[in-house]
Amino acid sequence: MSARLEVDLAALKANYQTYQNASRGGEVGAVVKADAYGLGAEAVATTLQAAGCCHFFVATAAEGVALRKHVGAAAIYVFEGTQSVAELLSGGLIPVINHESQLANWQPQRDLPCAIHVDTGMSRLGFASDFRTQDLANFNVAVLMTHLACADTPEHPLNTTQIERFDIVVKKLRQQFPAVLTSIGSSAGYLSGAAWQGDIGRPGIGLYGGNPFVDRPSPVAPVARFEGEVLQLRHLPVGCSVGYGASMVTERPTVMAVVGFGYADGVPRSLSNCGVMSVHGHRCPVIGRVSMDLTNVDVTDCLAAGVDVQPGDWVECFGACVSLDEAAGLAGTISYEILNRISARVTREYLAAG
Repeated sequence: MSARLEVDLAALKANYQTYQNASRGGEVGAVVKADAYGLGAEAVATTLQAAGCCHFFVATAAEGVALRKHVGAAAIYVFEGTQSVAELLSGGLIPVINHESQLANWQPQRDLPCAIHVDTGMSRLGFASDFRTQDLANFNVAVLMTHLACADTPEHPLNTTQIERFDIVVKKLRQQFPAVLTSIGSSAGYLSGAAWQGDIGRPGIGLYGGNPFVDRPSPVAPVARFEGEVLQLRHLPVGCSVGYGASMVTERPTVMAVVGFGYADGVPRSLSNCGVMSVHGHRCPVIGRVSMDLTNVDVTDCLAAGVDVQPGDWVECFGACVSLDEAAGLAGTISYEILNRISARVTREYLAAG
């Protein structure tokens, strides 16, 4: 093992509590698609269920079937809709129906619960906000949902427009389905007030330690630490090239740690010559190109500060010292992508929720 992803389940639970505290009367669900954003759906979902979560959202029916054995009778919603009816039925899953053909697919099972997704401004999946709600007659519509395009920037005017459009659809649909529940708020939206929440919240990245807002301090605790093991220390003279393409040449005598993770593990290649990693809490620059299995880190100043570095020590790509969002920014991407890039060959280790 030369790379590991450490997941703090107590921090995950605390972040879920942050969303529960923000609730204005609704329930807080959890988006656990893509193996809970790469952290491990089984461990994440069972921890959240123990904390009170009983609504889970996945991308595909296959994800839902895999999740079912870990969450008992909890509600599992499938964003892709009715692409795989047999799996939906076998897993007792609730499809999020996005358009007329999916509604037709669900017609033989119309007595079973479904969710209806309305596009109010994302211009992605979903019925148009002026669709004929009467087309839902005889279906068991349990949830009406929409998705805010700019929730991470609460002051964006599209948020108000989307909520206004959604409210119109809710009023129309409740004439047919008085008990239908609503779902609006994702990680940022749910923390922005009652009008943004609906009856069932859908936080995702905020549960996993990523800042859900673009320009506000993070309201959540870090959950994941991604580390690689030092395999070798190299003492390089002035003028020595480093890595593929000789993209970096040393300008001073340099001690370099060769770390056992690379882009095949989830270290972004775009951190080449510009990333920062942490060794024993000391921030060190990435030098040379990140390769498939290895990353080079300059530990010269770390050693000069009296911090001992040896093969077998761990180097943090993101975690307590270099935040997930900082690592994403340095890589020119977002925290969602950083987490989802962590490959299956990286060992997942879990700190107990307590």
